Amino acid sequence: MSMHEQQYPPVHDHTSPSGAAPGRPAALTRAVGAAIAAAALNLVSAAGILISGMQVVREQIASSSSGETRVTPEMVDPSSERAQSLHTIYSSMAYGTIFWSLVLILLAWLALRGGRATRIFSVVILIISLLVKALDLLIAMPVLALICDALFAVVALAAIVLLFRSGNTANRRRTR
Repeated sequence: MSMHEQQYPPVHDHTSPSGAAPGRPAALTRAVGAAIAAAALNLVSAAGILISGMQVVREQIASSSSGETRVTPEMVDPSSERAQSLHTIYSSMAYGTIFWSLVLILLAWLALRGGRATRIFSVVILIISLLVKALDLLIAMPVLALICDALFAVVALAAIVLLFRSGNTANRRRTR
């Protein structure tokens, strides 16, 4: 070999078998994926509420009507104060869900860097979202939103467990 040729160090594959970055627990990668999937389901659910709009409001008013005459959704006046107020509440819920889902996506992505605080905040958002989804069972919701909410519950629970698990794995690695 001549003096003018550069020698390069050998190239090694530093990726783990699971495809995660070196040093990143596979449980953390799965937890972040589950949290992002839960947030995506929340976004679809919120979109379903926004798209259904006044129809959901009509169904809610019809289902809560009392008296001798049965009110159908078609009989509800969409320009009434009650309908407009309920529409505002449903829209606010949907926009709030969109906001917190985007925050969850950001926090989950930041959790990939191993931040304990981001994992904790992600878990808190997931738990509060699960509680809100439980309350959604008491009001009229579009079918798309209900399906997404059921899937969200399963994925969110998995994300919470995996986020706790990934925190324990990281703590064990630090104490060694």
